[in-house]
Amino acid sequence: MSDTRDRPGVSAHLLLALTALFWAGHWIVARAVHLEVTPVGLAFWRWATAIAVLVPLAGRELARDWPVVRAHWGRILFFGVTGTGVYNVVGYLGIRETTATNAVLIQAVTPALIPLFGLLLFRERAGARALAGVALSFCGVLAIVSRLDPQAVRAWRVNPGDLFLLGNVALWALYTVCLRWKPPALSHMSFLLACALFGMAPMLPLYAADLAAGGRVDLSWGPMLGIAYLGVFPSVVCYQLWGQGVQAIGPRRAGAYLYLIPFFGALMAVAFLGERLHLYHAVGIALIFSGVWLAVRGRAA
Repeated sequence: MSDTRDRPGVSAHLLLALTALFWAGHWIVARAVHLEVTPVGLAFWRWATAIAVLVPLAGRELARDWPVVRAHWGRILFFGVTGTGVYNVVGYLGIRETTATNAVLIQAVTPALIPLFGLLLFRERAGARALAGVALSFCGVLAIVSRLDPQAVRAWRVNPGDLFLLGNVALWALYTVCLRWKPPALSHMSFLLACALFGMAPMLPLYAADLAAGGRVDLSWGPMLGIAYLGVFPSVVCYQLWGQGVQAIGPRRAGAYLYLIPFFGALMAVAFLGERLHLYHAVGIALIFSGVWLAVRGRAA
């Protein structure tokens, strides 16, 4: 594959769309195994799996780049906390208490938080077209979840699980905006492995406490396959694609692709759960795609 900098108008957007597809599957799998694995255990073994995959792929690069990592260890630890283990624990605490539908809906908040953090941390401005795209896409998500029933919107209640998921997306928005702090000398794979390793530092005592409290992992095929999926696709593959996409087109424009997560989630529900598509699905999908188009084409004013 050619570098995203060579053809940012095509390749970067394709990478971000694939990222949304695999991340949509992430929430379905996490919800499916939440009774067999504790949130801390799921996050720990997800990243242990990811590290096992990454070491043969990027171990030599990381060894070569270790002086850079050591010089910027504070940044790497920051990314490890906001983008790997602890970040996932917050999300898995949420998915334990709410539905996968709510999880993918709340992901739609992320593109709104990205320009907010950009404004607060870097004094960035968002153009009117980009803001209109955010609003239009969020309306599409609401159309799918509410089934175009205003009463359903008014009756929505935020439970503790939803609050954890809001914290989860806030951490991811912060991670995305701050990717400009990534040491440029590090390749994407070397950076990801370093973040995963540094992210394990707070996870080790958390997992030890979880085990002491009676936490366990069901070793049957279902949970093991779920952990394998989480460790490979939403972790190694998606983080690689997301990092390349953000670097190519910027965090604000890349954030619009997170709106595709509920879209792909609806398709997965039809394919794997036997659900049917209705008019509100079509309306929501049209609004989401229109909003992504506006947000991607928008420029900061």
